[in-house]
Order: sequence, then structure tokens, then C-alpha cells
Amino acid sequence: MNNKKKSLFIGLGIFLILIGGFYIFRSMQYQNQFLPKTTADGVSIGNKSVEEANKALQKHYQERTFKAVEDDKELFSFTGTDIGVATDFTKTLKEQLNKQQAWSWPINQFSSRDKQVALEGVSLNQEEVKKFVSTLSLDQEERKQPVNATIKKTEKDFTIQPEVKGNSFDLDKVAALIMDSVQEDTTKINMKEAYAVPTVLADDETLQANLSKLKQLSDLSIVYQIYGSEEIVPRETLMSWLNVDETGDVIVDKEGITTYMQGLSDKYSTYEKARDFKTSKRGVIKVPAGTYGWTLDVARETEALANDILLGEDIERTPRYNGSGYADDGNEFGKSYVEVDLEAQHMWFYKDGKIAKETDIISGKPATPTPKGIYYVWKKERNATLTGEDYATPVDHWLPIDWSGVGIHDSPWQTVYGGNTHLTKGSHGCINTPPGVMVEIYNQIETGTPVIVY
Repeated sequence: MNNKKKSLFIGLGIFLILIGGFYIFRSMQYQNQFLPKTTADGVSIGNKSVEEANKALQKHYQERTFKAVEDDKELFSFTGTDIGVATDFTKTLKEQLNKQQAWSWPINQFSSRDKQVALEGVSLNQEEVKKFVSTLSLDQEERKQPVNATIKKTEKDFTIQPEVKGNSFDLDKVAALIMDSVQEDTTKINMKEAYAVPTVLADDETLQANLSKLKQLSDLSIVYQIYGSEEIVPRETLMSWLNVDETGDVIVDKEGITTYMQGLSDKYSTYEKARDFKTSKRGVIKVPAGTYGWTLDVARETEALANDILLGEDIERTPRYNGSGYADDGNEFGKSYVEVDLEAQHMWFYKDGKIAKETDIISGKPATPTPKGIYYVWKKERNATLTGEDYATPVDHWLPIDWSGVGIHDSPWQTVYGGNTHLTKGSHGCINTPPGVMVEIYNQIETGTPVIVY
């Protein structure tokens, strides 16, 4: 081998040794640095240590500018610093560094594409983001708010009022959109995705079901058999009672039913009302109110009807009532009653439609007249003592008819009945009755029997 060739081989050997040494040196260097052309979330971290890469990434996210747009109009912009981005990528970077093959650095060096390092999403403080959102001027007052689809009552039917989308912002959605954009490193945020939207749409199953129920209920037949008459609740009245509450559930307006029931009570109830009465001798006369009569139980009937309507079945009912004298045929006195004619000073006791007993009586004297009105026997008592300011009178048979002490009783101290006797020997208001007649009436009469005094 000549010297020239020998020198060439020596030179080549030295070159290879230098190249190998440089390769080994660089490979050892990449034990603590990322390989060339390595990027993380779009940030170049090649030839950087974990600490250097971490700082570069933090700077990237803190200084990165994000723009929120609506129809290409910028509404606001912000940087990572504005929303409190302070992520430490050290742990993830160390894990990625340990996974790389340091000896493969030449491949990376001469590759036409960067090597992507996967990082966990940017850590954001949700409260800081919400705080930032709360400072934004989004002209919410000038924007159209979304409106849920609802059931609308028309004059004759129920329909669904469709939802309205609007263009106001849901601030929680705005915050979530910002967080997603930062984590995904998307610098342009489409704010239309943060619009507040209706929560109930026209095709909502519950809404549709309630509409069907309302239509069914509005066609119910409601008939009251009341005091010998028939009252049919008009459809428009029934519809006025039906509605939906804030949650969309079907409800019945009890106030409306109460008003309707009070109207029925005013029309049919007899309590505290003067009424016509067909007398035995004087034809039909108007008799003042007394203790006898009935009134519709508005509160209980309202509750009962509201519950029955929601059951969705046709209704025919007799109303609940308080007091005495209610009759399905409207004849509140029935076939058994006592009739007292003060002018004639005469009394009739009707039993099962026939006169069981009639007699002359002595009513109250002019200073303490017997009150006119429609009363009833509310108690039967033997051997009672009737008392007043200046008297205490024992009687054998006592039938009180009002709450002030007026009633029918025997009066053995009286010798003559009828005529004008009451003007001089009248009672303190009670109806004095011959003892023998009183016994017969007492034995046949029942408590609750009407007593009509005129």
C-alpha cells in the first residue's frame, strides 16, 4: 500500500470516528432534549429541554390571542393570561421525553415533517373563565331572548305556540366555548354556538300530550242536576278553567270554578231569601227568610269538580250543600210542614201531604210579636222551662223553631185561642197551642220539619 492510499484510509477513519463521536454526543444530548423538528400543540420544542419546552408552551398559551366572532363581526378578544391560563406541562413533557428514541435524531433532523408530541389539554380554572365572561359587554338587553314553545288558549281551542330561538347568549355556554377553544387551540370562536336556545320545542312529547289532554277536557260534558233544574256548564266556561302551569302541566282554575259555583248558589240557594209559599187559605204569598234554607257548599264543590274534570270523564252530579230544605225536585217544604197564619191566628200541621191537625193559636203580643219567616223544628223537648228577662214558664211539650227562643208549645194557662186574643193575652213571641192539640202534634212531628210563619 503506498503512502497516498494509506493517508486516505487514515483520513477516512478519523472522519468516521469524528462522525461517530458527534452522533454519540448528539444522541447523549437528546437524552435531555427533544429531538429536532418536534412540536407540541403547534409549538416547536425541538432541541429544548423539558424546562425550556414548558416555558415556550406556557408563553404560547398565555400570549395566544383568541377572537370571538358573530357573522364575521368581532365581539371581543382575549389572551390566555386574561382567563388565567397557568398550565404546567412539566410532567407530560418528561413522559414524552422518556418515550423518544435519542439515537433516531438524524431521522428527525432530515425528515420533511415535524414529529407531534401529544400533550394533555390545557388546564383552565373554570371559575376564572366565568369571571372573565361576566365582565364581557354582550348587549344582552338588546338581544332577543329565546322563548319556549307553549300551549296557547284561543277563543275556541288550544294550540301550540312555537318556540322562538332568539340571539341572546347563554353565559355558561360562552364560558364552555372559550375553554374548548383554548384547549383545542382554536383561535377563532363562533359565538353563534353559544346562543341560548329554547328548552321546550313545539314537538316536545310532554307538550303534545298536554295539548291532547286539554282538547279532551275542553269537550267534556258537565251537567248539574240542582234543585229540580238542570245546569249545563258551557264549553267556553269550561275552557276558561283549563290551562297549564309554569312547568307545562295541565291545571284547573279553581278561582274560576268558585265564581261559577257562587253564581249557582246565588241563583238556587234559599238561605236568607224570601220565598213564595202556597198557603192553605190565602193563595201564594212571599214569606221572609228565617232559619230554614240551604246554600251550595261552594268550597267543597269547587274542589270536587276540579278533581273530577282532571279525570277526563263526562260529569253529571248533584252539588254538595249546607243547611236544610234541599230537594231534588225543588220542593223545599216537602209534604210535611207546619203553617202558621198570624193574621188568622190559625195553625195547620201537614203530614205526608194531608192535614194531620189544625188549630187556633195565640201568637206574640204587639210588644213582642211572633217573627215571620221560614223556620224549622230543630229540637223536641219534654218538660222544658222557658225563660226570659221577667218570666220562667214551664211547658210539657216544646218545639223551638229559631235561635232566639221562639217556638211552639202547649199553654194550659190560656182559655181562649184565635181571634184577637193575642192582642191582650199574647205571648213573648212563641206560638201558644191548646195542650191536647200540642200532644198530638208533638207525637207526630219530626225534627227538621219546616215551620212557615206569615
